[in-house]
Amino acid sequence: MRPLPVLLTVALLVGTATADELTFPLVVDYPLLRTALEHELHEEADGTALLWGRRGGCRFVTLHDLQMARAGGRVRLTGRVAARVAIDLFGLCIGPVTWQGHVETLATPEITPGWRLRFRDLDSHVYDAEWGRATVTSRVWDVVKGRFERELEDFEVDLRPPVDEAKALLRSSVDADYARAIVDVLETIRPLHVTAGELGVEVRVAVDVPAGQPLVRTPEPSLAPIELQKWQAALESWDGFVVFVIKDLGTIDRDQAVRDELLALLLGSRRELLAVLAGGPEVGVDPVRRLFIDVWERLRGIVRAAASHGALEDRALRYLSFLAAGDALVAIDAAGPSLGIEISPDGLRRLARVLEPEFAGDPVAYSEDPDAALRELFDFHDPASTAVPTREPPPPDASSWWIGPGAANAAGPPSEGITDLARRLDRWVPADAELEAYRGTVGRLLALVTERTATANAIDERFAKLYADLVPAAAWQESCWRQFVRRKGRVTYLLSKSGDVGIMQVNRRVWRGFFEVAKLEWDVAYNAGAGAEILAQLLRRYGVRESSGKLENAARATYAAYNGGPDAYRRYRLGKIPRAQRAVDRAFWDKFQAMAAGQAFDFVLCIERWESGRRERLSTGPVASTPKCSIRSRSSSATTTISARHASIASRPRASFV
Repeated sequence: MRPLPVLLTVALLVGTATADELTFPLVVDYPLLRTALEHELHEEADGTALLWGRRGGCRFVTLHDLQMARAGGRVRLTGRVAARVAIDLFGLCIGPVTWQGHVETLATPEITPGWRLRFRDLDSHVYDAEWGRATVTSRVWDVVKGRFERELEDFEVDLRPPVDEAKALLRSSVDADYARAIVDVLETIRPLHVTAGELGVEVRVAVDVPAGQPLVRTPEPSLAPIELQKWQAALESWDGFVVFVIKDLGTIDRDQAVRDELLALLLGSRRELLAVLAGGPEVGVDPVRRLFIDVWERLRGIVRAAASHGALEDRALRYLSFLAAGDALVAIDAAGPSLGIEISPDGLRRLARVLEPEFAGDPVAYSEDPDAALRELFDFHDPASTAVPTREPPPPDASSWWIGPGAANAAGPPSEGITDLARRLDRWVPADAELEAYRGTVGRLLALVTERTATANAIDERFAKLYADLVPAAAWQESCWRQFVRRKGRVTYLLSKSGDVGIMQVNRRVWRGFFEVAKLEWDVAYNAGAGAEILAQLLRRYGVRESSGKLENAARATYAAYNGGPDAYRRYRLGKIPRAQRAVDRAFWDKFQAMAAGQAFDFVLCIERWESGRRERLSTGPVASTPKCSIRSRSSSATTTISARHASIASRPRASFV
C-alpha cells in the first residue's frame, strides 16, 4: 500500500535531552490521520469502504463512520460494519448470514528510523449495534476481524515528504549569515519515539542546535527609504499569503462555521498587521515571523475542523504537507531562536504552492483592487456607487473656496435617491448656516443606504429596526456624520493614521479586497454602504448570537466587532476590558439609544455637547451661533488634541474635533 504524508501538528513545549539536543513533539492529528486511512480504503461517495467481497453481492464487508482517539497509551479505532456471507449458486445467495455492528481495534503506534508511522500489536473486537458483545458465526467474525486488521497493518504514514518540505521552507527562511547554521541543524532532525496523544499520534523529534550563547545581530542603522519599502512589502506579502490560503480552504469547505472562522482569522491577522505597521521596524525583529506564529495555531485548528467533517477530500494530502512544513518551522523557531529564522516572501510563496502547485500567478501578490472571489466566499455585496471618483483632491483654486452647495439650495426634495444625495454631499464641508440642511441630507442618505443593505443581506425582520438605528449610530460614533474635511485650505476625505476612511471609517487595509479604495475615499454613498455592509455581516455572525438575553445586545456586540474585530464582539459585557475600549462601547451605547429614541438632534454632527443621560437640546441659541467643530484628518498632528466638548469621541482613537 502506498505510504501517505500527514499533517504534523506542533505542540510548542520544547524539552532538552542534552546541552545540544533539543526535542519537540510533532503531532499527527487524528482527524487527518483518519482522512488518510479513509483515502487508502477507497471510501465511496456514500461514506462506506469495501473491506472484502463485492458490493451488493453474496459476500461483502463494508466499513463506515471511522473514528480515532486515544485509549490509555494506545490508539483506538472504531467503525460501523455491515457484513454478509452466503453461498453464490447461479446468481442466488444461498443461506445468507448478515450482521451489522461495530468493530474496535486497539493499536500501538510505531515510528521507524525512516520516518514511517505504523500500527502494531492489534487487538480487535466486534460489538452489536448497541455496543454489546456480539454473537456471530466464526466465519463472519474471521472476515470482519481479519480484513480490518490486515488493512491497518498494511497502512503506514510516510513522514519523509512533509519533513523534506519543512526543511526546504526553513532553508528559505534564513538570511545568508545564518544559512550554514540552519542547514547543519536540519541534517540532524530525527525521530525518537511515538506515543498516542490527546489530539493525535505524537512523534518525538530531536534536533541538534549548536551549544553556547545565541548569535547576536549587530545593531543596524535606521532603515533607508528603499529598505522601509522592502519592509512594508514583506508585510504586504504576508497579507497576500493569508488571503491565498483562506480562499483556497474556503473554496473547498462550504461549512458556514468554518467560513466564519476564516473571516475572523483574516480580519484578526490584518488588525495585527496594522499594529506592526503603526509600530514601525524593530532592529533584529522579523515582523512576518511574529505574525506567522500568531496565526498558525488558529489556522491549524480551522484545517482540523475542515478535516473532521471530510471537507478536504482529495485535497487533504496537500494540506497535510502544507501544515507539516509550517509546523516544523514554528517548532524549530521555538527550539532554536539563535538560528535567526526570518520568513521571506519567497518562503511564503513556496509554502503556498504546496497547496496549489499549478498556480500560475503570484500567491502572495498584494493588490488594493476588489477581489470577487473574496467577496463571494464571505457573501459581501458591493455598495451603491455614484461614479468612479478621483483619488486626488480638487485643484487648489477650487478647493480653497468650495465648501459645497449654498444654504439656499442645500435642501433637496424628499424623493431624492442615493445617487442624488451623494452628489449633493460630494466634498461638502458645511458652513454654520448649512448644518441643518447638511444633517438632513446625510440622514436621508444613511436611511436609504441602510434600507438597501438590509434588503441585500436579508436582515431578519426581528432586527430590522435595530439595524436601521445601528448604521447611523455607528456613523455618528465614527465620524460625526462627516465624509469630507478641510485641511490646509483644501477639501479632502476624513482619514486616520491607520487608514480608516470617511463617514464609516472603513479601514483600507483591514477591508482590502472587499471594497474599492478610491470610492471609500471620495464617494460618501459608497463609504456609507461599505460600513453598512460590514455591520450587516457582523450582525448576522455575532450580533444575533448575543441577542438571546436582550435584543439590544445585538447592536452592542455588532459595534464591538466593528470597532475591535470579530474576536471583540463580547467585549461590551466582559469585566476585564481596558478602560479606553470600555469607554468606546459606552459612548456607542449612549448614541445608539438616542438614535433609537429619535433624539439625536445636532449631536450627530458634534456641534453640541453630548453627555450620557441628556436627551434635550443643549444649546438654546440658533444653530449658526453654536461653535462648530473643525474636523481634521487623523493623519495630522491635531489628533493629539480633542476638545472636552466631545468627551464621547475623545475616549477613542478616532477623528479629532478641535
